Amino acid sequence: MSRIYNKYIKLKEQNKDTMYLFRNGNFYIFLKEDAERINEYVVLKKTKFCKEAMKCGFPVSSLEEYMHVFHNHGLDVQIISQVETTDVKEALEKLKNINLDKTTPIQALQILKELQELL
Repeated sequence: MSRIYNKYIKLKEQNKDTMYLFRNGNFYIFLKEDAERINEYVVLKKTKFCKEAMKCGFPVSSLEEYMHVFHNHGLDVQIISQVETTDVKEALEKLKNINLDKTTPIQALQILKELQELL
């Protein structure tokens, strides 16, 4: 799964009511349920993002106009600009704190699994 999709799932677990708008290159995109929900207010073309989710979005240059529309409809939209930076920093911190001399093979596998989920 992609980093953006993983971040989306984590954020939705924390707050299902907020809609998350991700910066993805030159576009801002909504994923999965948020893509469905936003289309009740504005029509954005939906396409496949990954096998688990659809996406819809608009060019970065249109952000201000769309944010006005979202605000006028009373929608709680949070912009997520840098998914990779946060996750990579978290993974690096986890790596720095590993004591290889005291880590068992099973613990090492668990750590690798956790790092894989972060990235």
